[in-house]
Amino acid sequence: MIRVYRALLIAQLQLAAQYRLAMFLYLLFSIMRPLIFLAAWSAVALARGGSVNGFTPADFAAYYVILTIVQHFVSAWNQYDFELQVRMGQISPRLVRPLDPIHYAVAENIVWKSFTFVGVLPVLAIIVVTYGVQFRIEPWQIVLFVPSLLLAAALQFFISWAIASTAFWTTRTHAVSTLFDRTAFIFAGQIAPLSLLPGVLQQVAYVLPFGYIYGVPTDILRGGHDLVTSLALMGLQAAWVAAAFAASRIVWRFGIRAYTAVGA
Repeated sequence: MIRVYRALLIAQLQLAAQYRLAMFLYLLFSIMRPLIFLAAWSAVALARGGSVNGFTPADFAAYYVILTIVQHFVSAWNQYDFELQVRMGQISPRLVRPLDPIHYAVAENIVWKSFTFVGVLPVLAIIVVTYGVQFRIEPWQIVLFVPSLLLAAALQFFISWAIASTAFWTTRTHAVSTLFDRTAFIFAGQIAPLSLLPGVLQQVAYVLPFGYIYGVPTDILRGGHDLVTSLALMGLQAAWVAAAFAASRIVWRFGIRAYTAVGA
């Protein structure tokens, strides 16, 4: 598997180098949304005397800088690409190979995020300087942030793969994908930090998997939770990852049995 992934990663790196314009557009749209909400919440904080429930403009800047990093490494897009492969029969050649198609998606995910992160750093550095952000991060927060980020990435990836696999029946997954993304926009901590959500919405964010995708790793690194709470939330992250993995494999196995296309 090490040799296999080395070959997959090299191939995906060569492919990514050919789509520099797509990379630029991806970076543009991934950075625009956090910047918009940062400006909006900063204006609200200044209008309310300098803070919103303890969040100053500098605190909002720190939050959205960390959130942008989390979103970059956690995001997955299989549900948007996979339906075309199913509809056009492009998935057929991969189904007869000895390697599970999920490994191609994993390699693409790793390479694209690594390749594009270089472009994210200068923008984040400008935000840090402009807003005078001062990160007050304890060593244990960094230690917990890394596995929490990996758990969040795995959770998002397996959910994305499960949604993508429904294309074997529907051939169109955009409606489900859009519904998931819009729901995550509210409950995952993108529109506002989870601690600023009204009580009911905050409970929903932690009952459903959305809060564990972006909100939990972001709050761990920024110091939004103490050590015990952070460990408990990471335990719930791991539980959701296990559930999402099981769901993705079940949907995939039943999906390939229902798959019919040219070359299948």
